Amino acid sequence: MKARPVVLCILLFVIVVASCKKTNHYPATSLTDYFLTLQVGKYAIYRLDSLNFYYYGQLDTVTSYLAKDSVESSFVDGSGNTAWNVTRYLSDTTGTNWNPTETYTVTPFQQRIELTEDNLRFVKLAFPLSTGFSWQGNDYLPYAPYQDFFDFSDDSHLTLGNWNYTYQSVNKPYAVGSQNFDSTVTVLQENDSINVPIRDVNSFASRTYWSETYAKHIGLVYRHTEMWEYQPPTPDGTQTGYKIGFQLTMQLVSHN
Repeated sequence: MKARPVVLCILLFVIVVASCKKTNHYPATSLTDYFLTLQVGKYAIYRLDSLNFYYYGQLDTVTSYLAKDSVESSFVDGSGNTAWNVTRYLSDTTGTNWNPTETYTVTPFQQRIELTEDNLRFVKLAFPLSTGFSWQGNDYLPYAPYQDFFDFSDDSHLTLGNWNYTYQSVNKPYAVGSQNFDSTVTVLQENDSINVPIRDVNSFASRTYWSETYAKHIGLVYRHTEMWEYQPPTPDGTQTGYKIGFQLTMQLVSHN
């Protein structure tokens, strides 16, 4: 009977230690530290280079813009969460005239950050911020979300909900042009290809690549996306080989 206090003390010690260990599962650094500063008036300006295919993929053209993402307002959604409206403005590379083109929303949570654009919801960042950690960032997306724009056939372009986002690096320095950032996280969303580079023009080819890098206290500083397919010529020669899809690169130019 006298040993019971000792047993109770040991149990209490184990419970306290276990509780302390559990608290370590909460982020020491907020995920919002690596996202666009969610404060009205904050903005980031990017150089945006877009590659598109025209004339049934016979011609590809790179178009360059400046894109300005500006935090315009906040609101409380139906679930009681605070969300932020971010408007994207486009200009030519001189930055003379800015025209609003779209508005997307950012909703921060303790263990994830969601972005909703064109009614498509993505989980851009997730806890823990640890190299190699993966999550299904496109889990909310429907089947073939880009079918209204591109007649994709490859599975990686149709079932985006299966993509596993993975932290390739965490708290690492990164350079974008002449700018150097001390602490960044890089998220590889997808990296898949078939017959790339295209060596056999008579065979189907496909490329899917999506990577984003975020800098601490700034947000997105670099993004590269490739989603395209090559359809080979028809056997009877009535249709030559062609590409459909797009390629996009965004590089941070300035921010406030």
